Amino acid sequence: MVMKETISVSANLDQVWPFVSDPVGQATWNEKIIDVRRKSHEPLQLGEQFGITYRMSGRERDANVEVIVCNPPHEVQFRHQYRWKSQNRYAIEKYSMQQQGNLVQVVQEIDLRDAGIPWFLRPLVWFLNRYGKPVGQTTMESLKEVIEASVSSADTQASSKQTTNSQN
Repeated sequence: MVMKETISVSANLDQVWPFVSDPVGQATWNEKIIDVRRKSHEPLQLGEQFGITYRMSGRERDANVEVIVCNPPHEVQFRHQYRWKSQNRYAIEKYSMQQQGNLVQVVQEIDLRDAGIPWFLRPLVWFLNRYGKPVGQTTMESLKEVIEASVSSADTQASSKQTTNSQN
C-alpha cells in the first residue's frame, strides 16, 4: 500500500531541496517529528543513517532511518526501520521534485507494504487515504507553506538590498 500526495510550490528546485532533504529541518513542517538524531550537519549523503522519533496517535515511535536514494535536487528516499510487535517493520518515504515553469511539483509517496498493517485493515486505510478529508493542514501543505514563506522572505530581503544599493 502506497500513500501519495502532490503539491505545487512557488519556488525553484534549489529552494525546495533543502527543506525536503534535511531530516532536522523536516521537523519545521512535519509535526509528527519530535526528535532527529543526526551526527552530520553536512548535506545528506546516500547510505547515511540517523535516528528519528515520531509521535503518531499519541504514541512515540523511534525509527532508524537510512538514505537509500539521494539525487539532488530531484529525489530522496528514506527507509524507516522500527520495531512493532517484536518484529522489524519498514516504511519507505520518497520525495520527487520536478520544475514546471515557476513552480516545483513535489510528490510524496509513503510505501507501507512492510509496515505491519494487518491485511484486513489495509482496504480501510487505503479508502480513508483516497477519499477521506484531512482534519487541518496536511504535512505536504505545511511543507508548501514553509517553503513559500521562506522564498517570499528571501525575495523581500533581496529587493530591500537592491533598493538600498540603487539609492547609494
